[in-house]
Amino acid sequence: MRILQVHKFFFAHRGAERYYFDLSELLAQHGHEVIPFAMADVRNLPSPYQDYFSRHIDVSQPRWSLDSLRLIPTLFNNRDAAADIARLIQATKPQLVHIHNIYHHLSPSILAVCKYYKLPVVMTIHDFFLLCPNYDLFLRGKVYERCRPKAYWHCVADRCVKNSLGASVVGAFEAYLNSWSGAYQQHVDAFVAPSRFVKQKFAEWHFGAVDRMAVIPHFLPTPAKAPRPIAGEYLLFVGSLMPGKGVAAVLETLASERFDIPFHIVGDGPERQKLEQLVDRLGLRWQVTFHGRLVGAELAAVMHRSRLVIVPSLQYETFGLAVLEAFAAGKPVLASTQGALPELVDSTVGGIFHHGQKGSLGRMLRQLWYHNDLPSLGAAGYRRLLEQYNGEKHYQQLLALYQHLLERPAITS
Repeated sequence: MRILQVHKFFFAHRGAERYYFDLSELLAQHGHEVIPFAMADVRNLPSPYQDYFSRHIDVSQPRWSLDSLRLIPTLFNNRDAAADIARLIQATKPQLVHIHNIYHHLSPSILAVCKYYKLPVVMTIHDFFLLCPNYDLFLRGKVYERCRPKAYWHCVADRCVKNSLGASVVGAFEAYLNSWSGAYQQHVDAFVAPSRFVKQKFAEWHFGAVDRMAVIPHFLPTPAKAPRPIAGEYLLFVGSLMPGKGVAAVLETLASERFDIPFHIVGDGPERQKLEQLVDRLGLRWQVTFHGRLVGAELAAVMHRSRLVIVPSLQYETFGLAVLEAFAAGKPVLASTQGALPELVDSTVGGIFHHGQKGSLGRMLRQLWYHNDLPSLGAAGYRRLLEQYNGEKHYQQLLALYQHLLERPAITS
């Protein structure tokens, strides 16, 4: 099968890109021809199809300028991207299109092109942008749902996009336009939710195509060999240092409970400087280590020496790849109740705590840290990864969806 995989980025960025590349590799391993389409970027990985990629658009930093104002219509209708993907479709003749994140940079205009060529379109949901301009549903330390349902004007009043009035105005306008046009509901044949939580949230917000939404959890490529169980030395966080990831709450708990637990932090992001300042203010410099971003063997080595992995998210998690990475290393996981995390973690592989319950994090951390057989919890997590979140199971579920769409008439514009 020739499958056109579409995502705005073609380089390692966050979890969505990790899944995009893992899925492309999985499909290729099963004999499918994977054709990528993305935005041109100096950080992109090499691709034989890069000459078809759409021109680069930078919306990372909101700013007022004549060029920025000229860019706004492109966010809703990127004619260049539409023309580029049309050239790619004509040249490669794919049988199906699987899109990921396309908003802002590629825009829904490419969906109409796919339907013009009568191609079935699948979309994996990686965040909540189709519900709210604030696609994490998290603002200033709290879950944010004031846009529900379709009350996007709240986003302007609350400056819910990057704390910027201009970006929030554009975001709200884009959300209203997508809602009024029904571009995604009209042109996407099937949506893939990575968790039951995501599908439930879309149903609560009255998204118009929940009946076409399949729950297919993400996966992690099977490790080359089983992890060697060891007790480990420290508490470990791996992920982006963003406000919603909850690292500050862990630091505050270590200080307030007077835990002498070493805490290692792997990752980088806009919150790093604030977190380092918080470490100094709480007097935790002796027990907290910032590693920065690690990959490959370096990350594996740090993960191997850990005792317990913590996923303390304050925001809704659509899935939780960090949990699967811990399972792959044979490590137990302590996770918050936010989003899909309780679908992955329970008392047989670690523990769950609730940010809204005073002392919950401290109690669960103490209980797990002094557990008399942590390696057995880690081994159970590894078995769960192999049984429930392996690539073959994910492939078979996705293939069944692909074949179902190919066997029936696709939505046409």
